[in-house]
Amino acid sequence: MISSSIRTLFVTTGGPLYPPQSGAHLRYLQTINAMGKFGLVGIFSLFPRETNNQIIPRVDFHYHYNTAKEEISRWEKLRSQLPGWHPKRYPYRSKIGRYTKESAQQFYNVLTEFQPDLVIGEVWIYRYIPLVKRFGCRFILDEHNVHGIWLKELYAAYAAMEKRRLTIRQKLELAQTQPIEQHLIRQAAQVWVCSSADEQQLKNLYAPVPHVQVIPNGVDIASYNCIHSGKCSLPEKLKSHGQNVLYLGQFSYAINAEAVELLIQKIYPRLRQIYPDCRLLLVGRNPNQHMLAAAQADTGIIVTGQVSDIRPYLAAASVMAVPLQHGGGTRLKILEAFASSCPVVSTTKGAEGLNITDGEHLLIRDEIDAMVEGISQLWSNQILRTKLTDSAYRLVKANYSWQAVGRKIESAIYELF
Repeated sequence: MISSSIRTLFVTTGGPLYPPQSGAHLRYLQTINAMGKFGLVGIFSLFPRETNNQIIPRVDFHYHYNTAKEEISRWEKLRSQLPGWHPKRYPYRSKIGRYTKESAQQFYNVLTEFQPDLVIGEVWIYRYIPLVKRFGCRFILDEHNVHGIWLKELYAAYAAMEKRRLTIRQKLELAQTQPIEQHLIRQAAQVWVCSSADEQQLKNLYAPVPHVQVIPNGVDIASYNCIHSGKCSLPEKLKSHGQNVLYLGQFSYAINAEAVELLIQKIYPRLRQIYPDCRLLLVGRNPNQHMLAAAQADTGIIVTGQVSDIRPYLAAASVMAVPLQHGGGTRLKILEAFASSCPVVSTTKGAEGLNITDGEHLLIRDEIDAMVEGISQLWSNQILRTKLTDSAYRLVKANYSWQAVGRKIESAIYELF
């Protein structure tokens, strides 16, 4: 097949892709950008609200199915709450990737109309894959996380925050996830993972996986040039002098909420004792009540909610702190900081999967005291700060830019076709 004739259909869940509001959105956009060089790109999106109808760069065709408009019977609602009764449905986020006869028919209509050669999607679309196989095109499973590991990490974060053990429902879902993921891996022509660490996890769980490809998360380096040139306007509240600790994320996500709790309760208070004018910037959608209450009690804590552009906050930040205790995949927030020349202090888990070196690209600090010390070290040592940010920028440009990731995607596609 001629490379320029490949038609690619992405199946997405979790809200409108553009403008991006999550790491998953950024990963989809980087892959869409790469696949647009091969031919037409289409999207079948599936989530419980309307899209914003904005034009997505490099997307030629878009059909959205709003799952919220469907009438669901009481029996189906009951079954959706009992994972053991749904052996063929991926248990987590079932409402977002909901499968019904109507949605399946619309998906097959899209396949027939768009005529894709290739479908790319995540585990959430598990029940739609038989339609892809029936249509006769290839399927790539894009593993933003290794779900057999990631779901366990997510539920561990919930349990830690709520100071309890896993629920029976969560245990049932964990038991159900790995067989579903393994079956889906076998259906795929290729499986894409974010890092060599994820590749090893995948093989440990489901060996052998001969068709795995490491496709890293990446960032569009050029979009951060305004920060380097000084042309990025700062948010009004942040124009005054001060040291700003930044954390980016979607805060309804328990793994982010757990990290923010550590920032609010343990890291930020100790920094304030050393730097009384420092501020904590919590930037992202769905802040929880604890975050909002903390911001109301302390003017040094700024909770923005959803923002249209994170770059002004990256420009205002003097450090990004990533005290993650759980998670999977790789952290795009760290790559965004690297591209913005914002120094990073992270836990080992927070930087997991990235090809980085402690003391060369960022500081790895796993204890609270060590993280506070690392942030203070960056704020007091300009030479170290410059060394880390320069080295991190070179790394992200060479290995994690859209151009670098695009070459890996091209290689995977040439191998497939």
